[in-house]
Amino acid sequence: MKELLTPLVEQALVKLDLPNQTVSVTPSTNRGFGDYATNIALQLAKNQGKNPMDIAQEVIENLPENNLVKKAEAVAPGFINFTVKDSELINYFIQERQLEPDFGKGKTVVTDTSHPNIAKPMGIHHILSTIIGGSINNLLKYSGFTVIRDNFLGDVGTQFGKLIYAYKTWGNKAEIEKNPIPELLKLYVEFHTKAEQDPSLEDYGRAEFKKLEDGDPENRALWQWMKDLSLVEFMKTYKRLHVEFDLMNGESFYEDKMDAILELGKKTGVFTEGEKGALVCNFPEELKLPTCVIQKSDGATIYHTRDLARKKYIEDTYHAHVVIVVVDMAQELYFKQLFAMLRMLNLSTAELVHVSFGRMQFKDRKMSTRKGNILYLEQVLDEAIKATQELLKEKEVDFPEEELKQLTETIAIGAVKYGILSQNRSTNIVFDWDKIISLDGNSGPYLQYTYARGKSILKKAAQEASLPNDSNVVVAENHSSQPDTLEPEEKELILHLIAFTDAVKDATIQYKPNLLANYLYELAQIFNSFYNKVPVIKATEPIRNFRLKLIQRSCTILQVGLTILGIDVPERM
Repeated sequence: MKELLTPLVEQALVKLDLPNQTVSVTPSTNRGFGDYATNIALQLAKNQGKNPMDIAQEVIENLPENNLVKKAEAVAPGFINFTVKDSELINYFIQERQLEPDFGKGKTVVTDTSHPNIAKPMGIHHILSTIIGGSINNLLKYSGFTVIRDNFLGDVGTQFGKLIYAYKTWGNKAEIEKNPIPELLKLYVEFHTKAEQDPSLEDYGRAEFKKLEDGDPENRALWQWMKDLSLVEFMKTYKRLHVEFDLMNGESFYEDKMDAILELGKKTGVFTEGEKGALVCNFPEELKLPTCVIQKSDGATIYHTRDLARKKYIEDTYHAHVVIVVVDMAQELYFKQLFAMLRMLNLSTAELVHVSFGRMQFKDRKMSTRKGNILYLEQVLDEAIKATQELLKEKEVDFPEEELKQLTETIAIGAVKYGILSQNRSTNIVFDWDKIISLDGNSGPYLQYTYARGKSILKKAAQEASLPNDSNVVVAENHSSQPDTLEPEEKELILHLIAFTDAVKDATIQYKPNLLANYLYELAQIFNSFYNKVPVIKATEPIRNFRLKLIQRSCTILQVGLTILGIDVPERM
């Protein structure tokens, strides 16, 4: 609809001898002032030296004749508000234009999300990168991009020497294989507990790690065994969260690719000798970045070194137009340095993006794997299942056992994901059980219930019309007979439905899933208000059929939108 209104304004500007202006038409935030608005008069007033209200009126008077605009008026301080004719809005809605935007067509994006550490459980902090990153992947894919989903695993570090020593000293293979991650964590915690009493254990841990680095067959086999067990457990969690990856290479995958980076840096002068023979990168003064160590004085590399090798591999393999990493805002300096080095070394021509997010907020809880008091991601999901079971018990939901089990999982996982995604990632994420597991307010269960309610209405309409039990055949395909005018609730719903593509585009461009979540919540509110205030099944034709069409489209967009967020929808609740 905005694309139909914008040319009308542009043609008026041509008549006023003001061509080549950038015209923005947006939905009105207050329907009392119309359906759409533009601030072009305010933009022009600065250059024209005229009262914006006068310019707004001149634009209105020079709008070309059209069948679209019912009313156009100037409103202080200089906005132009448009009210669209009901008949044109109905026709636009009935056309059922393609929902999917395609502004990403022909572009490849490589994303990096989740990043768990091998042999350690995924904590609740991992859910942020995993869930936010997963929804961004879905947004990009839905918008036409080719998306390569990477998961850069932590499988290198001195902790593996400590873990190998702990396993050799206190480990039980059968117990670990029965319950891998918790048992490996217990060994890791036990090592640090005993090392506090006997610091010499740290030397033993370093010695085992040195053997691992030098290719000792026993330690390499133990490391691979721990890694394989961890990946099996990680995949179970990802399956519950409906998150998938195309690549899951660990830091170790890039170990043999680092020498080329180091040589390139020395050859180009980007890397120079620092204190005690370390290899460092000094950045141009205008970047205001501190010196970064690339190789320690003892020859050991750091995460930056492996990450540079990874980015080069990604660039050479996928020729991405955009490379995105989803990591919390505490790593902002790290990625400024990384991206600067990639440019200085001419290793990447892609747009480099750090999608940051705040921390998960919990009262009086420190999340430390070393002390063993981490809040596990799986624990949170299991707790969500319990809370949902209690909710459904209170509502006296009487479904067959298998369906009830599936419904519980769908609501619980959806509730946790939506509770995260509905918040602005730029701030800290507040985890509130009462708000997350609720059938009211801005929650996943509320949106799922709205969808199920809509499907129930369509099913009832099919049954009353003696049609097959398929909601899609309830609405007649013949659109020749439609209502001429709209009730306020119908108009509000149509205007929101046709804004879906814009909501997806905004969420994609800004890498903010909460913008789509907010849109879907507003849609659920508008839909429920519509159904509560106007009759649907009992309405006469053609109004009945048209309103069923509104319900059908609302269900479709709720389902598509929630699927983009990685949330399933139940057919009934």
